[in-house]
Amino acid sequence: MSRPISQIVVPVDGSRATLAAVRHAAQLARLWQAPLQLLHVQPLYPAELSDIPANRLDEVDYDHEVIQGSVTRAFTQARQALGDDLDVEVEEVTLREHDFVRHLAREIIEHASEIPDSMLVMGAQGLDRLGKLLRGNLSNAVIHKARGPVCVVHDQMSIDDAEHIDRILLPVDGSSHSAAAAELAAGLAISGQLPVELMYCVPRDPDDPATPSRQRDTERRECEWIFSHARKHLDGVESPIIEQCLIGRSPAEAILDHARQAGGKPMLIMGRRGMSQWREQLLGGVSHKVIDRSPCPITVVTR
Repeated sequence: MSRPISQIVVPVDGSRATLAAVRHAAQLARLWQAPLQLLHVQPLYPAELSDIPANRLDEVDYDHEVIQGSVTRAFTQARQALGDDLDVEVEEVTLREHDFVRHLAREIIEHASEIPDSMLVMGAQGLDRLGKLLRGNLSNAVIHKARGPVCVVHDQMSIDDAEHIDRILLPVDGSSHSAAAAELAAGLAISGQLPVELMYCVPRDPDDPATPSRQRDTERRECEWIFSHARKHLDGVESPIIEQCLIGRSPAEAILDHARQAGGKPMLIMGRRGMSQWREQLLGGVSHKVIDRSPCPITVVTR
């Protein structure tokens, strides 16, 4: 069973990360044949602190003019990143924050939740682990609270690299969140006729002769069941489905190594278990580590 996407929503602010996200979002919109929405969250401006009516007039409010200028630049730069040959519907939406304590993630999530079957595409800035722990990170905050799928494009990725997808990398483990990721991957693979690589991580090679035969048989049966379970959620995919058994004690490192060595223009789609943002950053989590260091765009799905 495939999962449809009705609209692609990409927040923009003119940064390099969001421009790469815009190009990737355009490709997803083409593949899913879904409209693309450019979203900008506009902060309140200082004059709104005042009760003096004159201070609320746009034409006499310099701060308002500055903010409006930043909105215009964000949309203009996003349109330039899209290019002239885009064949999908594009709309621009500006949201106003409700108070002076910035809640960008909340505004973005609430907006996306009002669009059934929508998908968010976020540009991510490169913070180190301590920076993310102390200051947070907008894309991480959205991933942990959004109800729908969220795609993350890192700022070190070039705009041209973000534009193309030639296959889907799908980590699987037999869980419900893995099944949800497979259903989303099925929809994209069918729409774009993209091959899918199923990746299951094991701590050692099931065919290693040093492993007792009974244990080898058990591990082989487990791999076969995991792949078979994933294929049930890829029903309707006519492009090639490849099974990759990744060996390594750290699933996150095995997934990242495979993505780096894959070549081409892959896209990762994976489920996440739903740990809180602080707990995941403190204790670690496979999806958290992969999201932070993925060399290609990655879409995260929570069941």
